[in-house]
Amino acid sequence: MNRRDFMGSVVAGMAVSQVGKAAVTGFPSTTEPLKGARWIKNGLITAGGLHEPYIFVLRRGGEALDARKIHDWNQSKTLIRQLKEQSVEVFHTHFYKGFGMAAEMPEMLETKRAAEVAHQYGMKVDTYLQWNTMMYETFFAEEPRAKDWIQRDVSGLPILLTYGYQQSFRYRPCFSNPEYLAYLKKIVRFAVEEVKTDFIHFDNFDLNPEPDSCRSPSCVNGFRNYLKSKYTPEKLRQRFGFENVDHVNPPQWNRDNPPEKMAIIYDPAIQEWIDFRCQVMADALRQMAEYAKSLNPEVAIEINPHGITGGNRAWMNAIDHSRLLTSTDAYVTEEQNFAEYFPEDGRLVSKIRSYKLARAYDNVLMTESPSEVATAEKLAFNQTIGTAGSAPLPAWMLDYIAFYRKHRDLFVGARDLATVGVLRSYPSITYHNARAQLSAILVEQALIQSRIPFHLIFEEPLPDLSKLKVLILPDSECLSDDQIAKIRSFVEGGGGLIATGQAGLYDEWRRLRVEPGLKGLVDAQRPASAYEEEVGALEISSGLPIRKVADKGRVVYFPGIPFDGPLPRMEPYFTIDNRFWKRPANWEELIGEIRWAANAEMPVDISGPEFLAANLVCQLEKRREMVHLVNYNAKLAPSITSIDVVCRLPEGETAKCVKLYGLDNDTAIDLPFTIQRHAASFTVPEMKTYSLVVVGW
Repeated sequence: MNRRDFMGSVVAGMAVSQVGKAAVTGFPSTTEPLKGARWIKNGLITAGGLHEPYIFVLRRGGEALDARKIHDWNQSKTLIRQLKEQSVEVFHTHFYKGFGMAAEMPEMLETKRAAEVAHQYGMKVDTYLQWNTMMYETFFAEEPRAKDWIQRDVSGLPILLTYGYQQSFRYRPCFSNPEYLAYLKKIVRFAVEEVKTDFIHFDNFDLNPEPDSCRSPSCVNGFRNYLKSKYTPEKLRQRFGFENVDHVNPPQWNRDNPPEKMAIIYDPAIQEWIDFRCQVMADALRQMAEYAKSLNPEVAIEINPHGITGGNRAWMNAIDHSRLLTSTDAYVTEEQNFAEYFPEDGRLVSKIRSYKLARAYDNVLMTESPSEVATAEKLAFNQTIGTAGSAPLPAWMLDYIAFYRKHRDLFVGARDLATVGVLRSYPSITYHNARAQLSAILVEQALIQSRIPFHLIFEEPLPDLSKLKVLILPDSECLSDDQIAKIRSFVEGGGGLIATGQAGLYDEWRRLRVEPGLKGLVDAQRPASAYEEEVGALEISSGLPIRKVADKGRVVYFPGIPFDGPLPRMEPYFTIDNRFWKRPANWEELIGEIRWAANAEMPVDISGPEFLAANLVCQLEKRREMVHLVNYNAKLAPSITSIDVVCRLPEGETAKCVKLYGLDNDTAIDLPFTIQRHAASFTVPEMKTYSLVVVGW
């Protein structure tokens, strides 16, 4: 089929658009998980060449004269065979960049040929599809109507997706516009039906921060319709004081009121605008994912929204992971939080939070591996390699791939095992990132560096808490009545609660409650006063923790989780980046009170230095637990010795064997162990960067 015939068939096939009446379908549309591809559940190792098409390389400029040769190599049979020989399982390559299908068709057909080669070698194919760019110079020539599909700012000018100052040819499309989504579906269809891709990677998955957000008619009218569909007239009166929202506009900014300096967001229109933008992205993604899987249910969907980086992602970039990751099989983070320990201030920088986010939604995290420690982190917290890099792969990566493939059965189907949960409250972090995000980061850091397993818990809706021993509310200011009721029920049933700072003082709209939401469980909370609302009052005091036995449960209130040392500057947008990623000043008290609130032993206790991190997973059907150990200070401390471990087993079970696996051992080493009540006690004599201990019962 030639290019003209193919384009004609695509247009005919898409004549009846499956986009639906509107891009925004309402909040519940993306909460139910979409059935994922089965093959990815067995883990994956992906690598490839460059994912930029040659047309983009030329238009971007600044490339070497051999750019065409480099481009051809990155889709060559020789490269694909080399990756196959290095045990790579998924070939990643370019597919569509945003110039329009007519302009990119020659290179899309190149990708089709490369995919055929990869499939002949028994590999899967991962195709790069640009989510968020319209290269208008060629796109408008192909689709004159596309001038109405782009994002426009408050002045009517196109909103750009730029890298530096020299890519102003990249316009952002409007995801409230159903015509653009219909066009995007044509590209998805070509990827699935013609290229026969196994994996669609949607790149640049975010929106620009304010003041650079879309004010096109599709977005302005979509925002108003969203409010009408989300709320009854009575609820609108409660929200705004009136029910006619036909003239409500997105927020505007000026020199004296820049959005990046707004510490607390309490304007209901701004709150709803944030929510609308998040939902537009979630609904557009769900449409693409459902359409792709309607063509082939085994197509895996991946997006690039980045992970938990300390930024206010909903406010800045319209990213609410809890709505997005129900539609995906994997997600990408390009965050620069590479695995490393900084002895000068005790910071342990990692992507552990981002991995736990992926695990919470049964996703695989795809991210770079610039070091052995970062790859060890993947095995421990991702339970697979994911992205291995670009060919040729370094020798140490080949060692990790060989280890993973040899012992794959220890990773596939493993589930994270933890009895502590940390609530990452969407409204709390979105409306007051400087306090709520900081408290969450500090609590998580204390758990990470104390090697206490924990889950991240997200809302929409608040999940069943019955399997937890302890729920932590790190300055979770904004809690709904339903959430508070579930938390009370959890404590009444014997659960432990750690509440800090302003937890529960506001409702989900950040309206100050007449009585604190946790009253009766927490009695020593200070009222939210004016000085606590000021930007300059972000220094969080500590104060002694206060214990309370409530019904069958236990409650501990911390007045604050203070940063250890002078607080770095948070501007712009009050991002809690990795300069803050260290244990809080009162971390020892915090860990002690978490243990008391649990009223039970933790699933695992592990001795060791503060740069040793661990993850506990379980394969119940295979009757074994696995303890993953990662040395984040391998550069300065190449080995850690005499690590004492107590690993607790399901009630009634007795340990039968303890085996130590490592990259330096050809076979597993049997470790001597002592049987305790529902536990095995043993010592890991020495580890370098990564070790895995399997406890069978």
